[in-house]
Amino acid sequence: MQEILAEIIDYLKGIWIKRRYIIISTWLICPIGWYFVSTMPDIYESEARVLTVETNPNTQIRLMVKTLLSRPNLERISRMTDLDVQATNTEQYEAIIARLKNNIKISSAGRENIYTLAIEDQDPEMAKNIVQSALTVFIENTLGETRSDSDSAQKFLNTQLKDYESRLSAA
Repeated sequence: MQEILAEIIDYLKGIWIKRRYIIISTWLICPIGWYFVSTMPDIYESEARVLTVETNPNTQIRLMVKTLLSRPNLERISRMTDLDVQATNTEQYEAIIARLKNNIKISSAGRENIYTLAIEDQDPEMAKNIVQSALTVFIENTLGETRSDSDSAQKFLNTQLKDYESRLSAA
């Protein structure tokens, strides 16, 4: 312990002796670093967490990726956030769709039924709007599937009910 303390004191003495060089180099290096940091663009990240019901997480994450990152859903997200208005030609529109597809990230949030939907953007409001739109698209698609399943189940039950009514009246 004494050796370490003596070594630290030696380093501090060396720094004190060379303090002029350290101050001069700091005055030269710091403005360059400040300029570099000030020119960096601001990046904002927005994320939402989605709770799923299905027990198999691998199937659920594949379904979420397939659902959210399909071309029709990406086009809906771009329309909901007015990103499509920024494009003046088809190449720019394709670039916007490709950027959405590459930047939307879906990952597990630790527990098996919770997933995180995130995007990074230079505009904080746009990042929030994109995540909100993607979440809305996912929920609408999920509810649509649930409604169609419920409708088909209701139709099946109605046909079974009519079948049993006819059997009962025949008996």
